[in-house]
Amino acid sequence: MAHSTDTIEYARKLYIHAHKPSEISERLNVSERTIFNWIDKFNWKELLAYDTPSIEVSRRINTLTNRENKTKDEIQELRALCQIYGSMEQDLAKAKKIMAEAKAIADGRPEAVEGAITRGNRRSNSKKKATAKNDISSIDVGLFDEWAHENLFEYQKLWRAVAHDPDLCRNRFILKSRQIGATYYFAWEAFEDAVKNGENQVFLSASKDQARIFKGYIQAFARNTFDIELKGQDSIELTKDGKSWATLYFLSTNSSTAQGYHGHLYVDEVFWIHGYAKLQKLASGMAAHKKWRRTYFSTPSSLQHPAYEHWSGAKFNKNRSRKVDIDLSDKLLKKGALGGDKIWRHLVTVEDAEKAGCTLFDIDELKAEYSKADYENLFGCKFVDDNESVFPFSTLQKCMVDAYSKWTDVDFDSNKPSSTRPVAIGYDPSRIRDNAALVVLEIPRTLAQKWRVIETHQFKGITSEYQAARIAEIYKRFNVKWCGIDTTGIGHDTFQCCLDLDLDFVVPIYYSVSEKTDLVTRAKRLIDGGRFEYDMGNKELSQSLMMIHQITTPNGSITYGAARSGETGHADLAWAAFHAMQAEKQFFESKKADDTANDKETHMAMSQ
Repeated sequence: MAHSTDTIEYARKLYIHAHKPSEISERLNVSERTIFNWIDKFNWKELLAYDTPSIEVSRRINTLTNRENKTKDEIQELRALCQIYGSMEQDLAKAKKIMAEAKAIADGRPEAVEGAITRGNRRSNSKKKATAKNDISSIDVGLFDEWAHENLFEYQKLWRAVAHDPDLCRNRFILKSRQIGATYYFAWEAFEDAVKNGENQVFLSASKDQARIFKGYIQAFARNTFDIELKGQDSIELTKDGKSWATLYFLSTNSSTAQGYHGHLYVDEVFWIHGYAKLQKLASGMAAHKKWRRTYFSTPSSLQHPAYEHWSGAKFNKNRSRKVDIDLSDKLLKKGALGGDKIWRHLVTVEDAEKAGCTLFDIDELKAEYSKADYENLFGCKFVDDNESVFPFSTLQKCMVDAYSKWTDVDFDSNKPSSTRPVAIGYDPSRIRDNAALVVLEIPRTLAQKWRVIETHQFKGITSEYQAARIAEIYKRFNVKWCGIDTTGIGHDTFQCCLDLDLDFVVPIYYSVSEKTDLVTRAKRLIDGGRFEYDMGNKELSQSLMMIHQITTPNGSITYGAARSGETGHADLAWAAFHAMQAEKQFFESKKADDTANDKETHMAMSQ
């Protein structure tokens, strides 16, 4: 297959910027073998010939740092590279010192070396106190304004201006598109405020893992901008001039771990949080004093989510004799507006972000990749009415847990999170433009235990061989006892590739009206019955499940599906999860257990 010069040139640029051939292959939908051929044919390696190891490592670090939604492998690679880079910089500093001393001796100035040694001995023998942990005393606060001017998009600058406006800053509520840098900005804003004013900052997220994102951004900013290494687990206490200055708290919405704190409050992805009404009382208490700001921001979920009443003003007006009008029109909110309930609201779609200087997206590509409804929800800030959904948000929220806190037997930082416990894989292959989706479910040992979503993955624009290779990687990390793959259409090629790789327990699932009905009704029984759990921070899975509806076929049969056409995909993660749940047919007896049998070990139909 001939490839355009534009494609080859783009591949060359990616290679120069330290992207792996496998990553270039995935992004451009070109085989990995072709990428290697281009590297040899066009001598791309010579373009890197004059780079020092330090430059090559730092280029790869920059590439991974700027990549959103990093995989666990990429995070581990980034950590390892940072350690390598740090060691290289230390070695380089030592080498420069030795060379400087050698030059001083060669120039007839041995006293320079002796003086340095003497000063070093004095420093090492002095009783001077060690530098305080998380010390920010050396920070030049003027750099914040400089950084903001050079790096913030216009809508982020507006958020910053409102934060400094005493008439608007008290309550901010921002409805936003995906991936426009809101979490990153508010982490930066909070760090700026903590450094400048010594005021506490509280970050409240749906799950512990999501809260870590705030901490990671702040640590990276402090390191890259001010050369300061901030340390802490669920909090970071900043010190200045030897004294405590301000504390940054990173909390999940579990009420048992999020009480007793006070400071400026940031609550992210509020439209995906379980138990929002209870959380709102807790959050209001944290920032009850008038000096504290309360900032809520999120992509939209369901109109039935309790946070929508907060956004719309319906909660404020409830039980009030005098109602206030809250204008939610796009025209007004895209400029930002203070409502009668004293909440400053702002709406930023992906197209608004692009007009405000954000160059991270290709709008036409997004519109081609996603269905209209999906695009409007993910990037156009439109809420989903899930009243007709098979899995409404009100049902799904009962399945949401803070997995990083609750699942103490799962090591999410390990390459083998589930140890040797059996898992089922569900795979929904990539079609023309939709994503391939993979879900890993732990298979419960008893009917009293739950099917737990350990990992979800999505891949875009890839070959069947590539998809099978990704499945094989999961086999190396988990004790796989079931792998359900949709073999309708192109999925058959992926299934065959898995067989060619000698993967065990690969099961074909061929879509028909009866098969799709079985997939969805089985999932509904497990979900409605409280036998399914996943991390509450996994909003992509929640959204995918909400898209499943009952539909009527042309011949009048009732089945289930989502808005999918020949060129757009939808609900891929949901279908992948359903494929994994089919393992129940082989692992458990078909009879329905009563309450008295819940604590008994069930018979496995397939040996472990």
